[in-house]
Amino acid sequence: MSRPSKPLQTQRREFLARSSALTLTIPFWARTAHSSSEGNAGRLRLASIGVGGMGASDLGSLSSHAQVDIVALCDVDANRLKSAGEKHPKAKQFRDYRTMLDEMHDEVDAVQVSTPDHTHAPAALSAMSRGKHVYCQKPLTHDVSESRQMQLLAQQKKLVTQMGTQIHSHMDYRTAVSLIQSGVIGQVKEVHSWSSKTWGYEGPEPTQNEVPANLDWNLWLGTAPERPYSESQYHPANWRRWYDFGCGTMGDMAIHILDPVFSALQLGAPFKIVSSSPEPPKKSYGMKNQTRFTFGPSKFTSQSFVLTWSDGGLMPDTSSWPKQSGKDGKERQLPDQGSMFVGEKGYVLLPHVAQPILLPESTFANTEVQRQPNGNHYHLFVDACLGGAPTTAHFGYAGPLTEAVLLGVLANRFPQQELLWNADAMTIPNHAVANALLRRKYRSGFEINIPKS
Repeated sequence: MSRPSKPLQTQRREFLARSSALTLTIPFWARTAHSSSEGNAGRLRLASIGVGGMGASDLGSLSSHAQVDIVALCDVDANRLKSAGEKHPKAKQFRDYRTMLDEMHDEVDAVQVSTPDHTHAPAALSAMSRGKHVYCQKPLTHDVSESRQMQLLAQQKKLVTQMGTQIHSHMDYRTAVSLIQSGVIGQVKEVHSWSSKTWGYEGPEPTQNEVPANLDWNLWLGTAPERPYSESQYHPANWRRWYDFGCGTMGDMAIHILDPVFSALQLGAPFKIVSSSPEPPKKSYGMKNQTRFTFGPSKFTSQSFVLTWSDGGLMPDTSSWPKQSGKDGKERQLPDQGSMFVGEKGYVLLPHVAQPILLPESTFANTEVQRQPNGNHYHLFVDACLGGAPTTAHFGYAGPLTEAVLLGVLANRFPQQELLWNADAMTIPNHAVANALLRRKYRSGFEINIPKS
């Protein structure tokens, strides 16, 4: 396939400019109005959707900011809601985020969304449509189309947003971005990224169990198709491995590990994706995946730039890479998770999460790496809501990153079949089945109408 006539970053900017006038049709319960912390004594009134697991961690980190007031808590699990309520006794409690947003509309400035992936966009878009700033866990969305819509709505309403990729603000990732952009290894020709995690399932059909009293299973399913509850298969921990709820290992880890890749290289959208993974199950993600993305050139990459992702124990071919020795002089193996940037003048190995390493060691023995400072990802969001510096993992950045990762997730469902991505039209023109999966149909009663671009 020949490259598009215009750079993909230019196509994306033109598309967003044309799309900025789109009207988002929202259900009856989503009244549109802007909220602000102005007039609230310089404080941010925060509502939390999903307060267990990672949600509890997010809530704790956001509430640690001295200018945050937790005014509402929402979770479909009564036990998790009770635990969060004990830490924030002044907050009103809800099981349904739609009810919370309706009743608390005038008492909330910002919303944290820390639910399973399939609920990210419905909850976040509902909050954003009311003018609420949003902190949303990664991956930003479950579907490719939702990522673009989140980006557009944040832009239209001029909202403060932040995707929950906390290590985006970590000193090691910031240092890697600065190092790559310094040009020390020249133009980057290719990147290999990997994770040993295995968010997949290849076992028998889950058995049906009685729904525990503390869980509202209908609300947990939300937009997803109905299915019986099965103990230990979905809530609270294993939903990532199922197509209807999560995004597999790529959705969990590539969104982290590819973050400094996209930041450093200022990548646009891939125009070709192909997976060499084994054939996956019908309802859940495969245990091992390897996916190859082809991009147009950017300021920091060569003309033909390729990014390869591997997970589940699959690893890149390291035979041509320089070796890394430990303090004992013995060769060190690749880290369990990380990236290798292959440049014209050298290599950067970026473990997840650790200090980047220049290779070959002999070439860069006297090269000083300027360490970048840590940032508090959560407090940066709060500060931005209160009028401070803009966030850097805002949906204008996180949307395209998530979109690209989710295209890889989708490609893994069709191994050995090349998917051509038209970022401007948001279509996969050469694969009707994959193209239909860019946007899922929400279950009746949980719709939020996201128009086609």
